[in-house]
Amino acid sequence: MIKKHRRFIPAILLFLLAFVISCKQNTDLPIDPQDISTVKTLSENHKNFIIRFHPGTVEANNKVMVERAHLINLRDDYNHVIKKKNKLNWINNLAKKYRFEENFFSTTLTKEEYIQRIDTMLFRVDYIPEKLIMAQAIIESGWGGSKFSKEINNYFGIHCYTRGCGRPPANVENPKFWVKAFPTVAICIEDYLRLLNSGFAYEELRQKRAELRKDKEYPNAILLAQGLEKYSEKGNEYIQLIESIINNYLPKNLDEFVRYHNNESQMLSKK
Repeated sequence: MIKKHRRFIPAILLFLLAFVISCKQNTDLPIDPQDISTVKTLSENHKNFIIRFHPGTVEANNKVMVERAHLINLRDDYNHVIKKKNKLNWINNLAKKYRFEENFFSTTLTKEEYIQRIDTMLFRVDYIPEKLIMAQAIIESGWGGSKFSKEINNYFGIHCYTRGCGRPPANVENPKFWVKAFPTVAICIEDYLRLLNSGFAYEELRQKRAELRKDKEYPNAILLAQGLEKYSEKGNEYIQLIESIINNYLPKNLDEFVRYHNNESQMLSKK
């Protein structure tokens, strides 16, 4: 028991350390103008939206990747989880979060069944490219200018189906759905990630991501956008719109873009 516990913690710490280092912004390095430029000129409102919204997408993705790291470490701990029931409640709560059945993991599972279910979860608990998140937020919220984004923190046009869960669509007397209300922007982004990672309509997106993982390639925003045809009634036209936003209005490096403009604002405020 002690041996397994010691193996589990270092693995998690090593993963998180590697992830943080890979994402950490080095403020001492010069910024390449090509990394922060855009094909189309951004207005101040558009620029400010990217600066304000992007950090939240990174934070939400980091939470998903921590969950994924835990799953990967538990994959080889069948006895620890199933036989000794350590982490059994945690893994079942995570399974429920990603829309798997109640008690997805039970003490009756064989080791093979347990590993298969971990792998099934890993298919859903994974990274969504920040450029894809940003493009959809821009489209669905009108660069953060929509009524629903301003009043109920809904930046992705997410629906709900229980009276009182949100606001009715504009000019609809007897709605069949509502625009979901969120207490914070952060919770909205997390709900959006969970939607793409577990919604039946976005199976194709997850399959494309799994194929990229298998080929040792990082999830790509343009490629994953191909799996969002069912997100909007516009279908393929919606996918083309996402691609246009990514190619024309988002910089090559979002992290560097935000860093540069934050540093610029700080310098101006000191003058």
